[in-house]
Amino acid sequence: MTARFALALILIGLITLMVFVTTYMNQEGDVRSLLLGASLCAIGLILRRRVARRERAESGRFRMLRRLSERGEEDEN
Repeated sequence: MTARFALALILIGLITLMVFVTTYMNQEGDVRSLLLGASLCAIGLILRRRVARRERAESGRFRMLRRLSERGEEDEN
């Protein structure tokens, strides 16, 4: 859910930035649209990174070695 919200923020921010660029080319650019677009993109990217860190799957490398070391520690105790 959060990932979709983050993508929506990024998309809305990019659209707002494109509106700013279009209006700026006509000498009617508004700094508020630039700030709004940039901030929405930044917030979306921050949320996206947080979700990606949480959902990062643990690597399957050395799975057997980890299991064996955990069993060895249990046997010692």
